[in-house]
Amino acid sequence: MLHIFIWGAGHYARQVMEEIDSATTNIKGFIDSDVKKQGQKLLPSTVQIFSPQYILESDFDYIVISAKNYEPIEYECIKLGVRKERIIAYWRKEQKSNIFKARSQRVEELMGEKMRLLYRLDSAPYEWGIAQIPTIETGTELLKKIIKDKSSLCRFGDGEFEMIRERERPWFQKPDSMLAKRLKEILSSGEENVIVAVAQNFRGLDQYKDEAAEGIRKYMYGDTRKYILELLDAHRIYYDAYVTRPYIIYKERNNANEIFPLFKKTLCGRDVVIVEGEYSRIGLGNDLMDNTGSLRRILCPSQNAWDKYETILGYIVQNVSRESLICISLGPCATVLAYDLAKEGYQALDIGQIDNEYEWYLRDAKQRMTIPGKMVAECREGQTFEIPDDEKYRHQIMIKII
Repeated sequence: MLHIFIWGAGHYARQVMEEIDSATTNIKGFIDSDVKKQGQKLLPSTVQIFSPQYILESDFDYIVISAKNYEPIEYECIKLGVRKERIIAYWRKEQKSNIFKARSQRVEELMGEKMRLLYRLDSAPYEWGIAQIPTIETGTELLKKIIKDKSSLCRFGDGEFEMIRERERPWFQKPDSMLAKRLKEILSSGEENVIVAVAQNFRGLDQYKDEAAEGIRKYMYGDTRKYILELLDAHRIYYDAYVTRPYIIYKERNNANEIFPLFKKTLCGRDVVIVEGEYSRIGLGNDLMDNTGSLRRILCPSQNAWDKYETILGYIVQNVSRESLICISLGPCATVLAYDLAKEGYQALDIGQIDNEYEWYLRDAKQRMTIPGKMVAECREGQTFEIPDDEKYRHQIMIKII
């Protein structure tokens, strides 16, 4: 059993005491130069506070300094005759000791908190409206425009921006130089019938759950925000790409309560063709697609759909009426496909993960979760994709381009 004194009965004393491994270490007392504290006990513990001179007449193995400004106390210990190897400065980064229960975890948490503060500081001018960004209209306004103008939709979130940089991001699509070129082309295009949506990662982050907001700040930190803004036109009106993620990242259900009915309205009475990953199964098991006039499916690779892009595009142009509404869920590939189909005279919507979001919404889920029989991009572990025993679903499949 090791015997120690903790020097410093101030702000961090209890934190240090709680992290001492009591199975191997005995706290003999606290040391503090403040005479008002001496003779007292550091509540709620029963450990007494002594003057520095007390250690001169005591046996101990180590002095643990609890103060962040540990160097003056370390000097005082040495003056009192304590050998340097018997002094442990709790807040010294390179300090090595086995008396703490989870010191490495504490240091990691402290560094994490430091980085969170840096992320917040970096994001603050944009969140507070001080720094200029392009106008990004809400998802509600986006869907109203689609209903009114029969516009097509191309969405840009972190996955698309990372593809432009030819960097790894979504596991389901490897970087590709041509994909990067096409995505960049769409961002700068001026097609009147194409809405370009950009994730609202700049302002209004208080509407998101804390974890989601912190994740956004972390992603945008460094050169990412600057890079994205350089790709955007400061004078152009964009729309919020989170229109297809209206539920799980938000604190309240109000946004989803508006978005899902509007999305269903865009489908109402339309002959809809879903272009989706093989295991997406959009609308299966819920009523998201129930008010369509008809529903057919083109099943595509669940991973690296861009490899089959020309085949997918060619099949649609040759086999699908331009009166149909094309709904696409194929990661970054969907952004390009929606654009090219719009130029071919179709109305095409990149609908992203809206079906997963609707499933979570119906379940009142508090966090992302697996959905039986469907692929959830964020929940790769523990998913199964048995062929649905659903004759109606099987008849909806036009072709598999796998």
